[in-house]
Amino acid sequence: MRSRLKWGDFVIIGAVLVLAAALAAWFAAGTQGDLLYAEVWQDNALIERVALTDATDRTIDLDGHNVIVLSGKTARMASADCHDQVCVRTGTLTRAGQVAVCLPNRVVLKIVGETGEIDAIVS
Repeated sequence: MRSRLKWGDFVIIGAVLVLAAALAAWFAAGTQGDLLYAEVWQDNALIERVALTDATDRTIDLDGHNVIVLSGKTARMASADCHDQVCVRTGTLTRAGQVAVCLPNRVVLKIVGETGEIDAIVS
């Protein structure tokens, strides 16, 4: 038995493709205007909060235990003196919500976003 696509099948395929493209454009446009910050926490205390812009070029050395490199709108844990190196292998953080954690040294590097929009109003 031979299967053939009918006119209605092409309409459904086209609608799915248009919807997928619209969702991708909406998600991409929603993250472009956000301000990104790199936060460095050690022992549950905020050590540094740096705005990430195209001109950002900074290295943060935490007493030789961890070295954090901020370059452009990215952040990464460049080196650590811990045994497992999980925080270094996490790689480059580029989006809000991404985190690199060094448990032995109790260091957290995270990217946070800040938008100009109101999230909620509580009365």
